Amino acid sequence: MVHIPVLLKEAIEYLDLKPGDQIIDATLGGGGHASAIVEKIAPDGKVLGIELDRELLKEFKVKIQNSKFKNNVMLVNDSYANVKKICREYNFKPNGILFDLGLSSWHYERSGRGFSFKREEPLDMRFAEGKEKILTAAGIINTYSKEELEKILREYGEEQFSQSIADNIVKARKEKPIMTTGDLVEAIRYSVPDWYKKRKIHFATKTFQALRIKVNSELDNVSKGVSDAIDVLEPKGRLVVISFHGLEDKIAKEIFKKKTKEGIVRFVVKGTVKPKWEEVKNNPRARSAKLKVIEKA
Repeated sequence: MVHIPVLLKEAIEYLDLKPGDQIIDATLGGGGHASAIVEKIAPDGKVLGIELDRELLKEFKVKIQNSKFKNNVMLVNDSYANVKKICREYNFKPNGILFDLGLSSWHYERSGRGFSFKREEPLDMRFAEGKEKILTAAGIINTYSKEELEKILREYGEEQFSQSIADNIVKARKEKPIMTTGDLVEAIRYSVPDWYKKRKIHFATKTFQALRIKVNSELDNVSKGVSDAIDVLEPKGRLVVISFHGLEDKIAKEIFKKKTKEGIVRFVVKGTVKPKWEEVKNNPRARSAKLKVIEKA
């Protein structure tokens, strides 16, 4: 499955791109947004693409090497939480920054790291392979206390059955370690009522989301990344954040409100831009997307 960039038209419009611009795509992924941005800012503009996952970065590198825009793109294998350091190292002065906080289709479909409950895979969930210090999802599931698991599911997944799921995870792992996505889905299946299983959203969605957020320290990274992005942005530069669940959206909103009060930024659009029905129909993953945009004073 090809990754379809969400809210592409809107992101391009609100970044207010001009030839010669220097733009950071802080979450490069499959490069859908970056490819569209580079067309607008060529021939002299530059896109700095940041991607934590080496495999994904490699794939985009191959794509861009065969394109006429290969000299307009710089690629960095790092976390967007380090955007300040990256700008210093590359002497990059961005007048536009984009964050698309959604997970790339590649992670779900092809990474083999257990992001999707639809595939039987090891419970890894790390965005970047080889980050040995990071605890995998299986590590968390099999070693954290019932109370810790319940807290993760409640706070990061906003899961209403966090208590019974944590309870059953602990019971199940006493029999044998929970090592695969299938093992985890089974434990969740026994923990939630029948009506919950019949809903449109799969009953394991929130648990998988919570674990992914915990494994990759996503909320801390969003907070640091978005704050630092405002700092490195040039005057009149714009920052666009596309988020896919309430917690990320809330973090961006709080930062934007605080910086607006301090007179550092202004809202380009009051409130939230959501995908049009047409886009959601063609790409169901867009349904929960929310876009917010500010401009630096």
